[in-house]
Amino acid sequence: DRSPSRGLGDVYKRQEYNHAAYQQLPPMGSERVTSQLEVKSKPIIRDQDGFGSCYLFATTSLLDQACIKSGACDEDKQISVLDVLGKTQLQNGNSKEFLGLNGGNIPQVTRSLTNGKKVDLSFSTEECAPYQQIENYNGQANGDFDIEEHPQLKAMNDIYYQVKKETESDGFCRPCNEEFFKKYYPFSTDMIENLSRAATKIASINAFEEFLNEVLIPKKCRDEKEKVKIPGVKFHQEHISDKDKFRKKMIELFENDQSAAISSCTWQRYCEGEDDISDMSMCPQEKRKRSCGAHAYLLSGFRTICDSNGKCRNQYKVHNSWGTHFNVFNDNGWVEEGPLFDAYK
Repeated sequence: DRSPSRGLGDVYKRQEYNHAAYQQLPPMGSERVTSQLEVKSKPIIRDQDGFGSCYLFATTSLLDQACIKSGACDEDKQISVLDVLGKTQLQNGNSKEFLGLNGGNIPQVTRSLTNGKKVDLSFSTEECAPYQQIENYNGQANGDFDIEEHPQLKAMNDIYYQVKKETESDGFCRPCNEEFFKKYYPFSTDMIENLSRAATKIASINAFEEFLNEVLIPKKCRDEKEKVKIPGVKFHQEHISDKDKFRKKMIELFENDQSAAISSCTWQRYCEGEDDISDMSMCPQEKRKRSCGAHAYLLSGFRTICDSNGKCRNQYKVHNSWGTHFNVFNDNGWVEEGPLFDAYK
């Protein structure tokens, strides 16, 4: 993972990019699948909604897999994405933007969780602290995330920095009452209670991600008896620029029931010179362009397809965070090896 991984719609460079990382081509004519390898421990397919949180979902899916293998998780009991986010501090130098939902990269998460060591981890469950809470604040389906367009999240962000300022001298926030919180947003009674609880802990909170964790993870979910525990977690990071070596490494991982979290380009469409156009059907044909947008996802399988003449091609299985529709329209997640590797390298 060499660059920040952002969500669908996040574009770094308005530069023509004609390659699609995900190109599906199922067996055709005389072609048959001659070999197929998939991981056995399969995390649930999640949906990041319109936020730039693919890097977070990819890491959480790796943790889900480790949890399933340990016996602590199953299809109905998996890790809360919000709890992973709350344990991840992302620094972008801009207090007005919440980077956690607007991009990041996998190493930022893994460093925050383990600091390069082998450690035991515990998390709230998705059922207890669902990502749906965040989805409910998302007012747009596509486009770059902008916290200004999400008033409840922005209010929480502003409250965090104001409470930090109010408590600089003695760690006590005197104005932190219902009236104070409602100046920022008409929060519900339950949310005000959560904000009040988080404000009392502000001295020990070092980043907005932690503050959001305190606000959105219910108290009952914090009970260690309710959490899922994963023993001996350690992440390994490397970049392999040779396609054959990359394939060999992926097969080795899959044989050991282990997925790989990958960051690469995925093409994003845009209307050249018309930044206000989000619906590509409204963009003149000659202005329709593609650019490289970084994205994070899992690889969880490998297969070879050969025809009757012995001509073969390889494919990887992508475990994405774009909901189940990605699999529906991409041959259950199977995509061509060449384009995917070209986007990765």
